[in-house]
Amino acid sequence: MTSSPRIPLPGRRPLVVGAARSGLAAARLLRRSGFDVELCDRAEPAAPVRAELSSLGIETRFGRDDAALLEGRDFVVWSPGIPIDHPIVTAARAASLAVLSELEIGFRYARAPLLCVTGTNGKSTTTDLTGALLRGAGREAAVCGNIGRAICDVVEGVSEAGVLVVEVSSFQLETVERLKPFVATWLNLTPDHLDRHRTLEAYAALKQRLFALQSTSDYAVRNADDPGVMAQRAGVATALEFSREREVAAGANVVASGIELAWRGARETLMPAAEVSLRGPHNLSNALAALATVLPFELPRAALRETLRGYRGLEHRLEPVATVEGIEFVNDSKATNLDSLTVALQSFREPVVLIAGGRDKGQDFGTALELARRKVRHAVLIGEGADRIAAAWRGVPVTRAATLAEAVDRAFEAARDAAGGSEPRGTVLLSPGCASFDMFRDFEDRGARFKAEVERLRLKEART
Repeated sequence: MTSSPRIPLPGRRPLVVGAARSGLAAARLLRRSGFDVELCDRAEPAAPVRAELSSLGIETRFGRDDAALLEGRDFVVWSPGIPIDHPIVTAARAASLAVLSELEIGFRYARAPLLCVTGTNGKSTTTDLTGALLRGAGREAAVCGNIGRAICDVVEGVSEAGVLVVEVSSFQLETVERLKPFVATWLNLTPDHLDRHRTLEAYAALKQRLFALQSTSDYAVRNADDPGVMAQRAGVATALEFSREREVAAGANVVASGIELAWRGARETLMPAAEVSLRGPHNLSNALAALATVLPFELPRAALRETLRGYRGLEHRLEPVATVEGIEFVNDSKATNLDSLTVALQSFREPVVLIAGGRDKGQDFGTALELARRKVRHAVLIGEGADRIAAAWRGVPVTRAATLAEAVDRAFEAARDAAGGSEPRGTVLLSPGCASFDMFRDFEDRGARFKAEVERLRLKEART
């Protein structure tokens, strides 16, 4: 048995629903603490997962996820990938059983303060950069949550003197109860996941839950450039803001092309904005958000500058892959919605050959028509959303491809034809603007396969 939750849980017999990353992490942590854990999933996980669960003494119910499993259970741990209107949730709430996210479980065990980052876009980069800023200044910091490792897998290893930097999704916020971050950061608000949340108002209300229980000794960071975020201001936490467009009273902003910090009534210029290593105006906003998030820790300014100049970003987010015959290939597979695709296109001075498409979320691609006409030299479209994008982007040259391999080949050909003898030759950008599930396991799988196809082209070039 290891540590016990700092904030008690409602019983000792949880039902963990879902055997993916977050469910497994919660089940492991609760079992280590002596809880009588039962885990269910309508699918059966791989043999190594089954063996691990058996070795830990976790009772499993695979091939079913029905409400009868609630018998004898005290509360439910809900995996964010499963819709919240599931019969188990309905039955649990009718029986007055708490339904808690893995994030909530991790918070109740945490000794370290939580810095939680949410928003429609930019969460992963901002979360990872926030962790990098803290570590660059010598602080103990673990990056977790909706990015990489689940909080329940790392929480016991972070001391009271450390920091848990947590990426938080709207799905996780559906089932929090006592969550109280030391710093809560809201990056932006645009329509996303409306197939699950139904309305933008419901989606925004879930984001607002991150701030609901904060006290005056906590901090709430918001994007002063986003009217939707600013309209949701609520709670009693100390306000911090970030902005590329105007000066903020407290937080981080850009003035005369310089990054400026405003803290405890004083203002100081940190560095030229052009020295931030990440590409694109949206990433400058992410950098400002990360700076505002760590302001309460009063980190050495030299360490902040060094990290911002050296930070290279995350895989699958405007990630340079290779240059083949003068054509640069960039992997932005994490762009799973139209807003992410838009900011990716805005990050390039010259028009690109774009690979886009996938499982559409009911988005209006027509709103990006003028940007596409300026920034897309040629679009190679894949997946279920190809026809909708093509119909919305009248006047943009379009080719369809049945597979990602075919799309890479066609995009490479289009980029070479457009460049002719010019230098630099051009860019092929994978920025799908759609979910990946029609053709791939997830956006990581899509990005990895894109990089493998680019490597195929690179090796072919090397042999000729």
